[in-house]
Amino acid sequence: MNIFLDYKNVNFIKLSLIFFLFIFFSEAVLTQNSSSEIRNGKNVYEISCSVCHQAGLAGAPIFGNSSSWGERKNKTLEELTHSVKNGLRGMPAMGLCMNCTSSELEEAVQYMLNAL
Repeated sequence: MNIFLDYKNVNFIKLSLIFFLFIFFSEAVLTQNSSSEIRNGKNVYEISCSVCHQAGLAGAPIFGNSSSWGERKNKTLEELTHSVKNGLRGMPAMGLCMNCTSSELEEAVQYMLNAL
């Protein structure tokens, strides 16, 4: 049996990729504007969220692709923002924006929803 077809190995590979991307982009995230400088939803998306949501890495819903969002589209802004803050499945807590405010994260979620 092919090692890459095993469900556990596929999940391990996905999580490893997310971890690698998180480490790789951590320096960029940490050196971006301080949290005292307000960023808008588009800025936060482009700097942090697009890493996974542009290509749908680890099951992330694809930006602007309504069908990839599935039932997520029916969730409230508060529910989606809660998932971003606390992490969900393959998405780390705070996405990749460790110094974002709650308001900035909410604006990023709204920016993504507006693209649907």
